[in-house]
Parts: sequence; C-alpha cells; structure tokens
Amino acid sequence: PPAQPHRRPAHEQPAPSHVPPPRVQHGAPPPPPPSTSTRTAPAHGPGAPKRPANRALIGVAAAALTVIVGIGAWALSGTGGDNEPGGGGATDKSKTSAPPQPTVVKLQAQGVQAVQQSRPGHQDTSIGKNTDSVIDGKASGNWETQSYADAGFGNYSKGMGVLLDMGKPVKVANVKIVSPESGGTLQVKVGDSQSPSDLKRIGEQPANGSELTVTASPQVTGQYVLVWFTKLPSSLKGKLGEVTVYGAAG
Repeated sequence: PPAQPHRRPAHEQPAPSHVPPPRVQHGAPPPPPPSTSTRTAPAHGPGAPKRPANRALIGVAAAALTVIVGIGAWALSGTGGDNEPGGGGATDKSKTSAPPQPTVVKLQAQGVQAVQQSRPGHQDTSIGKNTDSVIDGKASGNWETQSYADAGFGNYSKGMGVLLDMGKPVKVANVKIVSPESGGTLQVKVGDSQSPSDLKRIGEQPANGSELTVTASPQVTGQYVLVWFTKLPSSLKGKLGEVTVYGAAG
C-alpha cells in the first residue's frame, strides 16, 4: 500500500516565529509630498477680475439686428409707390386748390361830409354843399370847390374833399371815383378817424375826366374813407360826381 503523509498531531502547534517590533522615531514628522496639480480655484471675492464678455458674439448679433431693421424699412417704403393706386407719390402742385379769395362787393356809405385842411380864416365855403350827391349812385353828382389861383389852393389848404362814413369798420379793396375834371391829384385814405392826418393813404391818381379806380393792396380796414384833392386839376376847381367803395363788411 502507498505511504501515507506524515501529519502533526492536533495538540501540537507550530512554534511562533520571533519578529522584532518596529522602531519608533522621535523626530518631527516628514513633510507631506508636494502636490502635482497646478490648477488653482477661481477667486470669487469682490476684488477678483471679471471674465470679459465675448465681444465677437455681441458684434455679430448687432450686425444681424441692423440687417433685419433695414430689410423691414425697405419693405415698408416699397409699398404704395408712385405706380400703385393710393400710393404716396409726389403731389401734383397744379392740382392743389388755391385759398379762396375774399368776396368783394359794393359797400353802401351811411353818411358823407366835407373835409378840408385849410388855414384859419381861409375856409372853403363851397365844399359843404351837395355832398350827398356823391353817394346817390349817380355819376352826375355836382360836388365842387371854389376856384383858386393855382393848383395848390393858393397856399391856403393842403387838401379838400369828402369823407364817407361806412357805419362800421369795413375791409376796403378799392374805391371808384367819377370826376368830370382832368389833372390834379385825387388821393384816397382809410381809417377809423375823421381827421385826414390820422388816416392811412392807400393810393392816389390824377383825375381823368371820367371814372378811375384806386386799389388798396393789401386791403385796409376802417370805418371812414376819404376822397380828396391834394392838388387841383387844370381848371383850378375840384369836382366830384360819384364815389363808390368796394370791399367786404367787417
């Protein structure tokens, strides 16, 4: 039979091996090994530098927005052109309506009186007669002055004529005057005073033996209209047949 291996009895234990205890060093502990990582944690304090924004992305976004706005404006301006109905093309100035002109009508004087600027003691005694004949609608009126030695009233007066009272301020456009005499100077003044010096002169013309028109440009507003000779005609006597005022009621 084969040989059996030799077994140690159970009550026999192996002899312990003698291991000396570790030696304890009494110096300072060795320093820890240096870290191999070179990364540092980002600082979050108030003094830490901030990371700059990406300016390239901001520029691209701004450029894209500009292009979008430009396309939108072009699309809006392209609608309703000159060739489309209802478009916003240029306006034809020839079709623009002119402002309405004021209506000019014949105005009726409410009264009339003789006026003169003569030196004291040298008043003309003829001009106060037949004054109503110059506003009766007939050209055959017979208002007249005295006869003088020269066209300057003998140096006794600066002017003689009639003052029409329109009853209220009116806008005077023109005054038509009928005189059978020729030459001299017929002057027209308008205002709110009965004094010739305070009235505004709107024009003057020489008498032509018929009808003449003195036009106010621009129109003048006033209650009184003065028509008088500041220089006598060639006959050296002033005469008026009719005075008619045209304009608009104030």
